[in-house]
Amino acid sequence: MKIDAIQIEPELKIDRAVIEINGGCNYSCTMCPQDMRTGGRDKRFLRKMNLLEFEDNVRDCAKHGLRVVNLEGSGEPTLNRNLPEYIKIVKKYGAKCFMFSNGFRMHGKFMQDCVDAGLDFYRFSFIGYNKEKYNEWMYNTQGGNFDLICNNIREMREYVEKTGSDCTVATYHLITDNDNLDHELDAYVNLVDDLGVKTEIWKMHNWSGVYDPKQNTRKGEVKTCGRPFSPDVVIRAGGLDGKSGAVAPCCQVLGQDENAVLGHTSENTIEEIWFGDEYSKLREDHTNKTYPDYCKTCDFLLDDPEVLVYTNHERDLMKMHGTEFDLNDYRE
Repeated sequence: MKIDAIQIEPELKIDRAVIEINGGCNYSCTMCPQDMRTGGRDKRFLRKMNLLEFEDNVRDCAKHGLRVVNLEGSGEPTLNRNLPEYIKIVKKYGAKCFMFSNGFRMHGKFMQDCVDAGLDFYRFSFIGYNKEKYNEWMYNTQGGNFDLICNNIREMREYVEKTGSDCTVATYHLITDNDNLDHELDAYVNLVDDLGVKTEIWKMHNWSGVYDPKQNTRKGEVKTCGRPFSPDVVIRAGGLDGKSGAVAPCCQVLGQDENAVLGHTSENTIEEIWFGDEYSKLREDHTNKTYPDYCKTCDFLLDDPEVLVYTNHERDLMKMHGTEFDLNDYRE
């Protein structure tokens, strides 16, 4: 298919691969489609990706560049008890290893082994600026709580400093009420300053229309998010019809994974999928603004420059950590 508005490189280039090593999660966060209280994720996408399959995916992506590998996708990577082995595989292929996680298991020897394996960036997802708000938004039955996560953050930061590791320890927060933004922002900044880590604070998003943020709904002009054209690929652990390695347009389709499969790495190479019919049709739809159902109500299509409320390190609205590409280069 010919795409006129946004040119596709004749050769596949991958700057970042988000390779989900575990599709499940040990939390049921209120704003997340993984929330078991509202049905949770399609069971076909809850599997674990084994080491052999993971290395196959990393090796395949590394043929096309590969600067960064994120291990989370839309699941919780620390559920894999052999997580340090996944990190070592990423480093074997010369890429940086990043991880976004709820941080419940990131302490003690497990945390130390991950850092020692070469982890480059670890971000604690931390919604709620005090004990009550954390319990409201980061619901879990595992015993995770505000104080425990604060302790894990401090322990990891101290271990990184002690060992001289290059790993960046960071947090990620969401404003839960835009009408109370100034208060929440001040509370988060005070928390982060006390923890002594890097951070980014965002407004709520709607998970491609699956979650209703109510009064926190984003506003702006509708335009392609740029993701289908960018050097950024997302590979799920699960898949359809007994297949695995489902390739998704982005992580925002969590909650409707089954409707947003562009191919499976258990069946085809990432290059074959990238230039295949499904991916090409998605790019055509974004060019023509005839977005598929799993995209058309996503608030990442909205041009809202105020969604990144605060950051104290190198994080741009349209540029992901560790990457060189800017999504603005792929938007219209």
